[in-house]
Amino acid sequence: NSVALPTLYGVVVYWICNYKATASAFFTFTLTLYLTISAAQSTGLFFSVLIPNTSVALMLAPFITLCLMILGGFYMPLDLIHPALRWASWLSMARYGFSAFIINEFGGRSIPCGNDSDNNGECPMPGTAVISSYGVEGIWTSIWPNISMLVAIQVILRVSTYILLRRSQ
Repeated sequence: NSVALPTLYGVVVYWICNYKATASAFFTFTLTLYLTISAAQSTGLFFSVLIPNTSVALMLAPFITLCLMILGGFYMPLDLIHPALRWASWLSMARYGFSAFIINEFGGRSIPCGNDSDNNGECPMPGTAVISSYGVEGIWTSIWPNISMLVAIQVILRVSTYILLRRSQ
């Protein structure tokens, strides 16, 4: 269920949204979607074990999830996050999933300009300009470090959850 439903969703959404029509981009999208969902599930599992009181967990989980989403770079570019909070964006699975999605879609692509657009004389606009506009820079402009971080978050949270469960017995 945790593999089949996200994959089915990804297959439908990918083609409806008219993303890059290449096999490698499609399979990278599907892998990224699955790993992002798995990392989010791992986060939920970790907090459900960490906070045994259900009412407290139900109050904290949405707040923590919302903070991780905001720090992921979708709502606010990563370079505009306040320096005192920027460190927390490294803990967000949304950061790595979103970065991988935009790199997959815009990397190596030229975006044609409309008649009324102003791109500072840069027409067509390179996909790297879109990627950098979200504050994605350095090694994170490649898909695979982002995919690796999604796997690492998932493994760390699952192992931590296992350790917490073993200690609670």
